Amino acid sequence: MSMFQEDGTIRVIEGPEKADGPAHDGDYRVAANVFISKFKKFVREFAYNNPSSGKENVSTLKYREQFQQNCRAGNYKIDLSLNDLSTSEDGEILRYNMLTSPTEFVPLCERALQELYYELVRKEDETMPEKAPVVQLELKSDADLDGTFGNMKPRMIRDLTSDQVERLVVIQGIVTSVKMPRDKARKIILRCSNCENFKEITVPPGFAAAHVPSACDGNAIRAGNLEKCPSNPFTVVSELCEMEGDQLIKLQELPEHVPVGEMPRSIDLCTHLYGVDICTPGTRLTCIGILCATEQNSGERMSAGRNQGTNTVKYSYVQVLGMQTAQGAPGTGAVQVTPEEEERFEQLAKDPDIRNMIYKSIAPAIVASSKDVIDDVKKAVACLLFGGSRKRLPDGHRMRGDINILLLGDPGTAKSQFLKFAHNAAPVAVYTSGKGSSAAGLTAAITKDGDGFTLEGGAMVLADSGIVCIDEFDKMDVKDRVAIHEAMEQQTISIAKAGITTMLNTRCSVLAAANPRFGSYDDLANTADQMDFETTILSRFDMMFLVKDVRDEDRDYNLAKHLLSLHSGGSQQQEGQKSPLSTMELRKYLSYCRSKCAPRITPEAGEVLKNHYVGIRKAMKAERATIPITVRQLEAIVRISESLAKMELREDADVGHVEEALRMFTVSTLDSANRDRNGVGIDISEDDKKELQEAEEVVRRIIPKGGRKNKFQLESQLVSLGGVSEQMARRAVHLMTRRGELEEKANNTLKRVG
Repeated sequence: MSMFQEDGTIRVIEGPEKADGPAHDGDYRVAANVFISKFKKFVREFAYNNPSSGKENVSTLKYREQFQQNCRAGNYKIDLSLNDLSTSEDGEILRYNMLTSPTEFVPLCERALQELYYELVRKEDETMPEKAPVVQLELKSDADLDGTFGNMKPRMIRDLTSDQVERLVVIQGIVTSVKMPRDKARKIILRCSNCENFKEITVPPGFAAAHVPSACDGNAIRAGNLEKCPSNPFTVVSELCEMEGDQLIKLQELPEHVPVGEMPRSIDLCTHLYGVDICTPGTRLTCIGILCATEQNSGERMSAGRNQGTNTVKYSYVQVLGMQTAQGAPGTGAVQVTPEEEERFEQLAKDPDIRNMIYKSIAPAIVASSKDVIDDVKKAVACLLFGGSRKRLPDGHRMRGDINILLLGDPGTAKSQFLKFAHNAAPVAVYTSGKGSSAAGLTAAITKDGDGFTLEGGAMVLADSGIVCIDEFDKMDVKDRVAIHEAMEQQTISIAKAGITTMLNTRCSVLAAANPRFGSYDDLANTADQMDFETTILSRFDMMFLVKDVRDEDRDYNLAKHLLSLHSGGSQQQEGQKSPLSTMELRKYLSYCRSKCAPRITPEAGEVLKNHYVGIRKAMKAERATIPITVRQLEAIVRISESLAKMELREDADVGHVEEALRMFTVSTLDSANRDRNGVGIDISEDDKKELQEAEEVVRRIIPKGGRKNKFQLESQLVSLGGVSEQMARRAVHLMTRRGELEEKANNTLKRVG
């Protein structure tokens, strides 16, 4: 702490206090040669204690050893963590200069690394190249949006303001497009066409252009009275120039960081050398680099005439000094699980009731009853979040491990709420609506720009290793729905357009919600007539639920009570107590399970599954089913079994898991397929059953064998002559038609089969 008097005022300035040395005077700016010597000393001498050695005071020369190992392996780079610079006074000086003037001091660091190459690598190993190669300095940060690293907090892309230009910034986002790598000249050799004088020009990284001098300075060097070189005499000697890789990446804000009602913003990243080709569309990354402002194009033309001068509106981009790529949760790119949490999760997985705890944590605000399938939907969403195990066969063929679920049902049955919860709970998730999604938006689009065609990944590519929630699935155009066939089963998207032939990964689960064709489910109509989907898309869903709005007095009372308590805010604390795991805990646990565990079916469980599958196929063969039961459904049961085992961190899916998977498959897909099998669609009481049989007898009396009758006349006669209710009359006719006793003919007539 220092004090001084100025104009009669006493001011107190707090500087960095160091207990182990004299206080610094606060001026961190240093000359270039001092900076280089301090940086070389830091790389040589920085050491950290190695806790794994088991002894005290055992330290490792972190950067010295890393630099030597990288050079011997042919990777001429060094990864420097900015946190390590805060451990000493010299480090603070280095850190301050690199944060405030990175354009000036980062090249000095790379020059110092070239000098260290001779001192540390070349001197010890004579086989290394004699000429020092270009050594890249890559900066690293342990940045996350919840905490900070050093004094820098990661910024949102929309928070990059003009006062950050030419300073070091840390930003996070998701890659939306990656341009083709190109070769950029790092060092240009010029030759004078008159006097053969050579001149060397170093080009800074980024979009900076090289300035070619207009006059040759060779005249002053040479002796004798020779003729003067003309203006603009230089030509580039291409074979002597040094080139480096250079790539342009477009980084967009993470979906969860975009304020409501605003468009996501993006910024261009310029990477070079070892930063080229390390990410693809959909990658989430943390980038540390210099925010630069330059002309829109390299060496953009100046305005002619009176307005001659440079363009004052600059084009901003980030010159990358380090990238950490990760697929994972919002904010950090990957869910950070501490060792203490790992230990707790291992204990949690041993709890025999862990599966029920997970089920109760799925959308706790949605209340279930014994009359509907909400409980089973919660179990299915849990299976989807955990997922099965991906398998790669010896011939290179990949087998899908992700589970796809379709929720088909009435309006107001919380389908969209399930989708929103899954979107929040999954580490990587994209939410989209059917009507607002095109085939290109879901899969991939080819866009044209000045340099040709660029490939941009859609929602399913951006959700790689995560889930895609598609609401209003039935409102999508048929041609758009066909586009996701390959993405759902083969988990790739093949593109052959505009000279670009490629394949993108879409290893994601699909959770879709849809309404029946006429808005709500009709018990009397055939399920096939109400499903507005092709068989091809239905077979790709592992589980399908008919979520119906059940009219039951007790259920309605409990639902109303629960909903009103939610609106009054009284049950918010109760909800927190009811759900054993919070959304963040659930996200961390499922991320941990997915990374640590890949269960396989045991032989005993395989036998049980085989027998059940053969039985299901035999039953389905008896009559043509609405929903086909194919080998895909067998694989679906395997995936569900693996996800149930994964919840318990088990390596084997045993008979118990398979039995539960078969039960879930039966109450979802098979229930949907069998919904019309008895022609009634819903369970009916004994009195209704008796009335139904009487109505059928009346029909048999009205229509003789082989006779025909108008369908509407028959129903009205049943009501007037037989004393049957209108609903029961329709149900009896529907049931006899389904059974084949009555045949539908032209002009709405029914024929009784003889």
